[in-house]
Amino acid sequence: MTDKMITFRETCNALFSQEESYGCQQQAAQDLFRLLAGIIEYDDNQPQLEQAKDCFLPSGKAISLQGAARCLWEFVRTSRFLQGVEAALRAAQQRFPGQRIRLLEAGCGPFALLALPLALKFEPSQVGFTLLDIHPHSLEAAKTIVTTLGLQDYVDAYVQADATTWTCPDHLRPHVMVSETMQNALKKEPQVAITRNLAHQCVPGGYFLPEKVRVDFCLLYWITDEGEVPFQRTQPVATLYELRPDNPHDPLHGQFTLPDPLPERVRPGLCTHIQVFGDYCLEENQCSLTLPLKVKGLELQAGGIIHHEYIMGEVPGFQLTGR
Repeated sequence: MTDKMITFRETCNALFSQEESYGCQQQAAQDLFRLLAGIIEYDDNQPQLEQAKDCFLPSGKAISLQGAARCLWEFVRTSRFLQGVEAALRAAQQRFPGQRIRLLEAGCGPFALLALPLALKFEPSQVGFTLLDIHPHSLEAAKTIVTTLGLQDYVDAYVQADATTWTCPDHLRPHVMVSETMQNALKKEPQVAITRNLAHQCVPGGYFLPEKVRVDFCLLYWITDEGEVPFQRTQPVATLYELRPDNPHDPLHGQFTLPDPLPERVRPGLCTHIQVFGDYCLEENQCSLTLPLKVKGLELQAGGIIHHEYIMGEVPGFQLTGR
C-alpha cells in the first residue's frame, strides 16, 4: 500500500466515524484536502483560470473545480454525506442481494468525495462508481486521483454531462445516486433540477440522496446572554417546500399566514434541513448548506399572508411577497 493510499484511508476513516471529535474530523479533512490537491497538482492559492470558473446553466450554477474542492473544508457536511452514502449502499445490498451495487455521483467535482472514499468500505466486486461532472477539468482530476490511488477497478464510467438533462444508459443505471449540488435554501445551484431529472433513473427500488431537503420560513431574532456575543435563534413558521426524489411534480408555490402577534425584533428568513439518508442529517447551522438565509425586502405584518414560489431557471431560488 502506497503512502498516499495510507493517508487516504486514515483521513477518510476519520470522516466516516461517528466517534471522532469535531477537531479530529476537521484535521482529517484538511489532511485529505492537501493529499488530493497534491495528487492533481492543484494550488488553491493560485488556481488556473479554468479551475476557478463556474459554469452557468439554464437551471443554475455548476460550481468550479475550486468551489467543489473547497467543499471538503466543511468537514461536518462531508462526514454526514459519506455516512449516509455508506448506509444507502448497505441498504441496497440488502434490497438487491447478490448484485454489484452501482453508485452514481452527479456533480463529483475533482475529488469525487461522495464516491471514492466508499472504496475503503467495499470490494470492487461489491460496488462500482459512475462519476459525472459538467466540468472536464474536474473529471480529469478525479480520474488522476483514481489512477494514483489504484481504484480503477471501482470506476465503471466517467461522464462529462449536464446532470439536469443527462439520460443514464441502461447498463449504468444506479442502485444508489447522490448529488450534493445546492446552497442554503436551494438557491442558485441546480439541486432541484438534478433531482427532477435523475431520481427516477435509479433502478426500481433504488435510492436517491439526499432523501429530503426541507426549506422552512422562519422568524430570525438575536439573543444576548449577560453581555455575551449575541447568537441567532429561529422560530419556524411554515414549510415552503420539501424536495424529495418521489415528489418531482409537487407544486413550487403556496402561501401561509404569519403569527399574530408577531415576536418583537424579528427578521424573515429561510432555514434548511437536509436528510441525507435515514438518521444521517444536517441540521441548522451545521454547515453552509443549513445556515439561515435572511429574506430581504419582505415586510412582516402580524396575521399577514405571505405568498411564496420557487423559481426555476438560471438563478433558482425562492421569491416571497406579503400582503
